[in-house]
Amino acid sequence: TLAWSSGAPFASALETQTMRDPRSAWNKLLENRNLTENPDWFAPQLTHLPDPLRMVDAERAARRLVAALDGGEQVHIFGDFDADGVTATAVLVEGLTAAGFTVSWEVPHRARQGHGIAVASVRARAAAGCRVGISCDTGITCFAAAAEARALGMDLIITDHHLPEPSADKLLPDAFAILNPARADCGFAERRLCGCGVAFYLLLALWKLLKAEGRAPAYDLRRLLDRVAVATIADMMDLVGVNRILVYHGLARLRSGPSPGLAALLSCHGWEGGKAVRVETVAYQLAPRVNAAGRMEHGDLAVRLLLCGNPAEAAELACAMDDLNRQRREVERAIHQQAAARLKAGGVLAAYDADWHPGVVGLVAGKLARKAHQPAAIGYLDDDDTINLSLRGVTGFHIQRLLAECGDLLTRFGGHAGAGGCAMPRANWGRFLQCFGDAVSRQMAAGVAGRPQLTIDLALTIGAAHVALADRLARFEPTGRGNPPCRLMLRDCEIRSVKEVRGGARSMWLASEEGMLSAIAFRPGPLVEVLTVGNRLSLIGRLDRNDWNGQSRAQFIVEDAWLGFAG
Repeated sequence: TLAWSSGAPFASALETQTMRDPRSAWNKLLENRNLTENPDWFAPQLTHLPDPLRMVDAERAARRLVAALDGGEQVHIFGDFDADGVTATAVLVEGLTAAGFTVSWEVPHRARQGHGIAVASVRARAAAGCRVGISCDTGITCFAAAAEARALGMDLIITDHHLPEPSADKLLPDAFAILNPARADCGFAERRLCGCGVAFYLLLALWKLLKAEGRAPAYDLRRLLDRVAVATIADMMDLVGVNRILVYHGLARLRSGPSPGLAALLSCHGWEGGKAVRVETVAYQLAPRVNAAGRMEHGDLAVRLLLCGNPAEAAELACAMDDLNRQRREVERAIHQQAAARLKAGGVLAAYDADWHPGVVGLVAGKLARKAHQPAAIGYLDDDDTINLSLRGVTGFHIQRLLAECGDLLTRFGGHAGAGGCAMPRANWGRFLQCFGDAVSRQMAAGVAGRPQLTIDLALTIGAAHVALADRLARFEPTGRGNPPCRLMLRDCEIRSVKEVRGGARSMWLASEEGMLSAIAFRPGPLVEVLTVGNRLSLIGRLDRNDWNGQSRAQFIVEDAWLGFAG
């Protein structure tokens, strides 16, 4: 179904939402998004970032690090293996090393160790004489590790963004300091920071204290923003508020001066220095390659790339991660085909296999969930005869609540609205299928999961689809979750020509009484049946600038088509 972002009824508001010139279209977009020509929003400044010392425990943690620096104490980083975790690890290691610390680090193996701070790792670092540990993108539910650190005399600083344990008697681990906007007593940055963002804010707090003492490190923390941007986009955080500022400047750094590791990864995609890097480039090119290390081999490969200062070495590491990403795609494709073949249409989307790869089951679950528009649970069987599931949801369902309803059958579970994970003895599988299916049905019956909607910001005619409007629309960047790209309906066009170009895309010329417009459908799929010469229809998508052969013109990026206006 179609819906206006303004909330107006679709059919009745069609005429009032249709603009016929670029200026009116821009003004209407601002009105619909409750925006003005505010330079603070369209050109966010780093000076607008909130004071890092306002985050709960940030000053306490930073002062402990100042003492560690003065006392020559080693600091150990307990990281995580996904894109957010490895970038957070690299950010802390590079920043603290530049400030003069002696730093060691580790990230766990996804299948053998899983998420979290291992108690054995705490013991090993304490035995080696380490008295300060920092977690990143993990730790908020690591009660045993925090207790062990306390008992062994290690001051553990947790930096995380995940939800704390809901149990009344286990609100927070017994750590030296806990920097987490999701704390009930915090809420810093509207709880929108990713794990790497929280780690970066710890460095901001440390730099602020050192600067107040007249000994700020020479290292410019802005150099880390490229990795902060990658983490924020990869972890699908809302690109508003603090995140908009960080990603805006992180993308600029990716264009003008990325770290050697990220420059090498971009080169795998054919990027050349100085070329703009968009959110889509990070989401579909950089993030999957950074994630592939932890999914297919070990996350420490990604950390080494993100810390690498040698372009030649970075190129080798990037090639290795590119190869792992190709392997990931092949394995994911095979498991998806096997899982889809097992699942009945309209049935419970849950399956597991002893041979399925732990690193890609979550991706397969996500693909199945999007196609069926209902939650999916895909997993693998480990050597202990335990089924480990990754769950993914879609708008309208809440994964953590689904798991909570099946909690008596699970040995562990966790997650949030959109995703989660759990484990259970294989003997519980049949009862889990019934319980999970019932829980999904109850949420569906409650009306929380309606039909998927395609939300449109504005309708316009070819007369409004000018390159000047495309340039203004680009000012909404960075776009993503929380700040979606402007989706437009281009009304009443006739397709004058269609040409298949590289990758199966369809390049077109559209016409109306107002003129001609170039358009392209990159992944047309079933749209090829309606994208034919002579067809009159309305198209849904984005307006962009296309620079080619020395000329600049507006181009419509086709995402869908609408053959009528039934409402």
